[in-house]
Amino acid sequence: MIIDSILSAKQKAESRHNFLVFYFINGLSYMCLGETVIILFAVRLNCPDYFIAILGSMMYFGFILLPLGKIVTARSGGARCQSIFWILRNISALLVASAALFSMWGMREVALSAILLGAFLFYGFRAAGVVMSQPLVGEITDDENRAHFLAVGSGIFHGACLISLGIISLILRITESIWVLSGIITVGAGMGVFASSYIRRIHETENLRRSARRPIWKELRQTVGKQRFRLQLLTGFVINTSIILTIPASILLLKRGYGLSDTGALLFSMVQFGASVIFSYATRSLSAKIGPRRLIISAYFSMMSVCLVWILCPAEFSWPIALIPFILAGGGTVCMMNGLTHYFLQSIPSETRVAASIFIAVTGGAGAGITGMLLGGFLLRWVDRVNPAAPPLENYQLYFTAVLIAMLAGLWAISRLQPLPEELRQRVLLLDYLFVKIK
Repeated sequence: MIIDSILSAKQKAESRHNFLVFYFINGLSYMCLGETVIILFAVRLNCPDYFIAILGSMMYFGFILLPLGKIVTARSGGARCQSIFWILRNISALLVASAALFSMWGMREVALSAILLGAFLFYGFRAAGVVMSQPLVGEITDDENRAHFLAVGSGIFHGACLISLGIISLILRITESIWVLSGIITVGAGMGVFASSYIRRIHETENLRRSARRPIWKELRQTVGKQRFRLQLLTGFVINTSIILTIPASILLLKRGYGLSDTGALLFSMVQFGASVIFSYATRSLSAKIGPRRLIISAYFSMMSVCLVWILCPAEFSWPIALIPFILAGGGTVCMMNGLTHYFLQSIPSETRVAASIFIAVTGGAGAGITGMLLGGFLLRWVDRVNPAAPPLENYQLYFTAVLIAMLAGLWAISRLQPLPEELRQRVLLLDYLFVKIK
């Protein structure tokens, strides 16, 4: 709801309450629709490995639709924009669930197309919906309560995600039918549409609509011309690509390399998610002490270690060894993302941040999505052709060897990022630069 004047204390309090309710319902919804469930759904439909690699890249390729959010915000405001795209996002998830029907009817190609298109729109509409979510949070909070609100919102969202994952795991213990997975996605989509009603109740001023209407090309030209920004863009591209190439393939290795059940795969996803929660709090002090550049590089090493563990893993499944890559991936991902956000907010002037963030999301996100899609799919098909008679686990180990070599080039690119001056590192609190991500 757009207010002509400044927001009153009561209106801000009501908006914060609605946002927190949204966090909770959205957390429950997201785990029913997130990448792990979609990947398990695709595996249950016997989709080939290269197809899973393409599917894993859709989270980032979807950023190509982010500019739609700016267009809708200019007309309808930030809250209504997010509500509209949240409804579209969850309707798109139903397209993924419909693949089970097409598969049953013998229309395999249509089923694969439904999964890919549904996943692309699911992540694309999410990107469009949250384009102005950070300024929206700024509208309903003050300097005194912003850090508290973000911390509570993060706890509520992550807590709801863990509750949802636990319930899904219990359901899959009873049956791992494709129809159960399809039903979980459908229920999650329904909760997501319901969550959007709380976003629509949030109050905001004309500032967001005014900001979205402002042309960004002049600001963008000034920003892109700076070497520090170009290196940030390259770093974001490398980080996103490393995530695309490692995490979906790790789920595949568990399922097809070791033959783990859906319930077991979800358990490892819970471990990864829990590691992300723990490390997200640890980055508050780490980024200020060692600087965001060193944090990013250290976290990137942990992603490289994911590959190394899988390369050296034994032929017989071992729970302790298999847990290590997911702990490293969970901690590494959140540390890289938070470190990059810290670096961005410390080095980019506030008046050009909207233009810069949109450009980074579209080029660094969608660019990484395309690269991960092509490279991941190519490598998975290549290892199958090189060793057609080899056990699946050996092929995945060969895949991770190739990914590790590729990530060495990414390490060189990240190391070129310029360190921030000490005084800039100490000036900003991590909670103030939005370490909460609305999933």
